[in-house]
Amino acid sequence: MKHCFLPAAVALAVLSVLTPQVTHAQTRDVAGATDHADVPRVDGAVARAWRHVAVGDIHMPLAAINSRDDLETVPRHVQGEIKHTDYVIRPARTPLEMDRHYEEALRRNGYQTLYACAGIAACGSRMGELILLSDKVAPIGLPDGLFNDHLRVRVARKGSTWVLLHMIQGPDRALVYQAVVEGARDLD
Repeated sequence: MKHCFLPAAVALAVLSVLTPQVTHAQTRDVAGATDHADVPRVDGAVARAWRHVAVGDIHMPLAAINSRDDLETVPRHVQGEIKHTDYVIRPARTPLEMDRHYEEALRRNGYQTLYACAGIAACGSRMGELILLSDKVAPIGLPDGLFNDHLRVRVARKGSTWVLLHMIQGPDRALVYQAVVEGARDLD
């Protein structure tokens, strides 16, 4: 019996080394990610991707985006120091729950909501394209992309600081793409 047990134990040890396992390090934020003091993350959110741009420009949607023309005319074009963060939350939270969290935090910290929407009918059929795919908001390849009707978008401002939040729920995770622009000035 000992002879049979030893090879099985060795096989299990080798298998455990070769099998990908979720470790504590994989549930922590990506290196360099920091939260903005005024915009605390949703409980359980992990920063999957992060990018800081010392001086960059970004398009802030202030109405529904339904057409190619809307992609060019609706967003407010601003420039400043930008921190892009892509959060993943497992198990998934609803966009309503996430939006309430951010709405309260922004209000408590003196921000005025300039635009908020829920669902494709209100946000527009091309909102996801603008925020996640156009390179006018999120850097290409930074955010994890989900496209469905379980989304909310919020744009808020306090002085020269702008915040954009794109919140969406998928079957196995929820995602929050966040852009914070400090020292913003209009480019339009």
